[in-house]
Amino acid sequence: MSASPQGTTRPFKGSKSGSVHNPAMEVKIDQHFNTKVYTSGSTIAGHVAVRPLKDTAFSSFDIVFVGISATRLDFVQQYPSHSFRPFLKIRMPIQESDLPGDRVFRTGREYKIPFHFVVPHQLTIGACNHTCLSQNVRERHLRLPPSLGAWAADDQAPDMTQIEYAINAKAVQHGNGAVTKVMEAHHILKVLPALPEDAPLDITFRDEWYKLSKTKTIRKSLFSSKTGQFTASAIQPSAVMLSADGHKSSMTSVRINLEYAPSSAETAPPKINSVTGKLVSTTFFSAVPVDHLPNLGSRTNCESTPCLNYTTNHSLFTLPVESVSWMQQDVSLRSRRDSGYSSTVVDGDASESDSSERRRRHSSKGKSSKKPKLSTIKHTTDIEIPFTVTNTNKKLFLPSFHSCLISRSYTLQLSLSVGPTNTAISLSVPLQIGVETVYEPQGHELPSFESALAQAEEEEADAYLQPRMIHIPQSGPREHNALPGYNELSRRTIDVA
Repeated sequence: MSASPQGTTRPFKGSKSGSVHNPAMEVKIDQHFNTKVYTSGSTIAGHVAVRPLKDTAFSSFDIVFVGISATRLDFVQQYPSHSFRPFLKIRMPIQESDLPGDRVFRTGREYKIPFHFVVPHQLTIGACNHTCLSQNVRERHLRLPPSLGAWAADDQAPDMTQIEYAINAKAVQHGNGAVTKVMEAHHILKVLPALPEDAPLDITFRDEWYKLSKTKTIRKSLFSSKTGQFTASAIQPSAVMLSADGHKSSMTSVRINLEYAPSSAETAPPKINSVTGKLVSTTFFSAVPVDHLPNLGSRTNCESTPCLNYTTNHSLFTLPVESVSWMQQDVSLRSRRDSGYSSTVVDGDASESDSSERRRRHSSKGKSSKKPKLSTIKHTTDIEIPFTVTNTNKKLFLPSFHSCLISRSYTLQLSLSVGPTNTAISLSVPLQIGVETVYEPQGHELPSFESALAQAEEEEADAYLQPRMIHIPQSGPREHNALPGYNELSRRTIDVA
């Protein structure tokens, strides 16, 4: 990672998609428009137009597709305030015939140097060369992150973070042991890479960002005795999958398991007044590469490397709960079954001894002091709430990702209002946002290994399921149109293909 010096002029949160105006050199992309979004497998083709204002000599000419992440940490003195980490660099081979033979761009002429790139599905191993606590962290860092700071809408990230994709072109001159940049141009792109749905997170009590289950005491009024214990437990929902351009999103749902243990068997379950859900977007960023997943573990998990976070909230739903169907269970019966207790009489002597033992216990209980009888009844139910996350021209939800310097995660915060006193039960559930993988071959673009393998398997299955054709081979030419006799038909053979 290279750190820029103080006072660097590299922009943060201001460079939108498009080409920088340069009359001498310009990057032009075929079929491009300002709101176009590129994804994994997309083709980026075009040419660099060179129109020199004066004769310009050069030694070499480069066209590169680059990706770079940048962060800025204010008030952290022991680390550089600006950090830049390139994670993608694909150089375009240039034909000698596309450049002037004498290595001089002549004034009054226009030169067109073509290029052709394909957005990769994965970064190279060298993109993440720092120490990671697990292989899972490294695999996440080797995925392409989405553009950050290049969108017209609010991508819910702070000004101190930026992920930029661009086509860079430059001509340099070598001489006297130095390299001089004589011409340069670049074109910034919006990239939304394909990001699959991962397995649900293994949440433990150490993961302070999430709370999947919570128990609260229910009362009839503020100063009355408790009527029971209410427990709400949420199951991690499946991911919300965005389309390749980010305009569409799939539906998902969150299931909440409810359990009520009343103080007495006569107490009915409380009413669920409402359920509120909001989405919390958290952007983690650091000046040095992070060796863990910052959304897991303690909220202050970055002692050795300062890792800051920036959060925004978005309301998803507020729903009244009209009625729920509760299922009643007797916990005592279930516990006796679990302990191996059986009420079936196998032996008469054993039955008699068990009866005497029960009478002895009953008499001893009568002599002891009276204690409040605890209910062995438990009520259970569950509710399922469908929802989705939609991108608008004002607010943008990027996919969940983890890179070396910047990460994005989402938390679904649920709040249940329960009982006559509106007891609030809050849960924090991880939510993934992914991007669908779409393969659209363009021109001479080769298919990916996965798509080629799937197509081969499909063709093999189709060939296997083709019906066998039974046909009668054609006989030799006949001299007349008379029908064949019985003896001639009996000599014919039937081939099975």
